[in-house]
Amino acid sequence: MGKVVGAPLMRGVRTSDNTQKREMTTQFGIHQQVFMLFFAIFWGATANVQPRWKAFQFPLVFKRGLRWNVCRRVCLALLLLNLIPILYFGYVLFVTSLPGRGPADTDAPLLVVGKILVQGVVPALGMFGIYRLWLAIVELRPSLFYKSKPDEVPEEYRHVEPTYRLDFRDKRFESEPVVDLGSDAGRGNLLAALAYLLVAMVSPWLL
Repeated sequence: MGKVVGAPLMRGVRTSDNTQKREMTTQFGIHQQVFMLFFAIFWGATANVQPRWKAFQFPLVFKRGLRWNVCRRVCLALLLLNLIPILYFGYVLFVTSLPGRGPADTDAPLLVVGKILVQGVVPALGMFGIYRLWLAIVELRPSLFYKSKPDEVPEEYRHVEPTYRLDFRDKRFESEPVVDLGSDAGRGNLLAALAYLLVAMVSPWLL
């Protein structure tokens, strides 16, 4: 009888231990919580500038005369503004969960603040790098993603589908939506994107 009664008790103890371990592994450190907060803010900030670009112009993907420009634009946005941020988010959480990452109880207050900033805030800036990379690709090859003249857009969609303009003195776009691009800004944005991403991806390993 002792064995029969004792077995469930031992199983109950092991189950409780396993539950406690699962709860411990799902807790995030303060540096990870700070990262998630700032990453959400920065992702939201980049999303707020998207309406004028019509990056996710799904309704026009299959419209005659627009499908290839719009389809390329949507695919690029899905890759760089949806998928890559998710993968980057997972990368930072993985690195910052490794042993030795984040503030420790024995750290001096100044070191605690430094670790939170370097391992929490700085990695979140990677979202701006991802956005700059998207912008650089569009600026380097604008004709792949937008029409250059309103006349090239079907009349029924000219009020919702933007064209691109490289010269602000061009007055053909006064009544239609337009995205203004710098004729030589693509390389600058590409360098800025790489700098953002390099610093942001290295910073979780520091301190």
